[in-house]
Amino acid sequence: MALVFLFLVSPTWASLKVGVVLPLSGEKKALGKALRLWLEEVNLYLAGDGQPLRLIFFDSRGKCKRLNRIVEEAFLKGVQVLIGPAEAACAGRLVKEVQRLGLPAIVTAGDFHPVKELGKPFGPYFRTGLSSRAAVKVLYRCLKKKGYHRVGLLLTKDDFGREGERWLLAYATEYALKIVGKRYFSRHDTDVSVHLEGLLEAEAIVCWAPKEAAARVARNAFANHFGIPIFFPHVVADEPFLRENAGLYGRPFVGAAFLSGEGFSGFPGLKDLFERLRLEGFLFRAPIFASYADALIFLRVGLKRGGARGFVRGLERAGLVKGLTGLYFLSRDDHYGLLPASVGVFRYRGGQYEPLCPPSPNIF
Repeated sequence: MALVFLFLVSPTWASLKVGVVLPLSGEKKALGKALRLWLEEVNLYLAGDGQPLRLIFFDSRGKCKRLNRIVEEAFLKGVQVLIGPAEAACAGRLVKEVQRLGLPAIVTAGDFHPVKELGKPFGPYFRTGLSSRAAVKVLYRCLKKKGYHRVGLLLTKDDFGREGERWLLAYATEYALKIVGKRYFSRHDTDVSVHLEGLLEAEAIVCWAPKEAAARVARNAFANHFGIPIFFPHVVADEPFLRENAGLYGRPFVGAAFLSGEGFSGFPGLKDLFERLRLEGFLFRAPIFASYADALIFLRVGLKRGGARGFVRGLERAGLVKGLTGLYFLSRDDHYGLLPASVGVFRYRGGQYEPLCPPSPNIF
């Protein structure tokens, strides 16, 4: 009789084993440990009076090359879905490895481009947080709103720069913007003055570069009294990084609704939990915390709609999903999800994120 009772009250998600990839050692171990603490709190919060997800943590050490071993270990341990990574550069590697073993995954940083077959969904791979594609659309919308029509592109010669260039060129015509010049530089270059001077014909410049390279561009622009406004990508939005790089103070960059402070109404209880832990010194304001939280939110939605065996199908039918990053739309045709209305352009100064082109106030 007891066994029957346990079966009846056991929730549908009790058996779901979730692998979480974090940098728990190495240079980024402080971030990894903060994310682990945060996810344990989020898991309990989302469970309410029910059963929390079974989280199994894997240490990437901040190195993409470890993902092969991690995915194999997760598969052998019976993990049913993998979430991560914390490093944007590792997203493609993670998707490649989970595809090889047929594991579903929720990507929390970086971008990936699954091959879509006619009449078939993308597959069991979803994405939280802000993609380059959505970031470019919102940035262009802001440029047009502010009256900029002639745009110069300053791009790093790496995967991130090429990813940005792809979308920057694709959407320029849609937003009636003219690309008046493109300049490329190495992510390790310390002086990009000659490239900035080569874009003097532009009314505004979009610098699409990893955050360390973006900070050097900002320093160069300040040192040379460069007057043309420069807009930066979403990867610079981490508060500790902005505090350490004064050249980025007051410079516009793309960011999701999560940065909007009191004006952000999504998941108020979860946002309050984050702010409490941040004020207590356990966390810091960075979009990656919202991305990982959204991965757990996705799983709860999928489980509610499809149970432990059908959570992927449940997600593919989910439609609108309220996350901590913003509002998503999940369907069989598009797993990127985050709606442009959930994204804005911000400046960081005085310890605050000030909206230059705010996210829509009515996204929820």
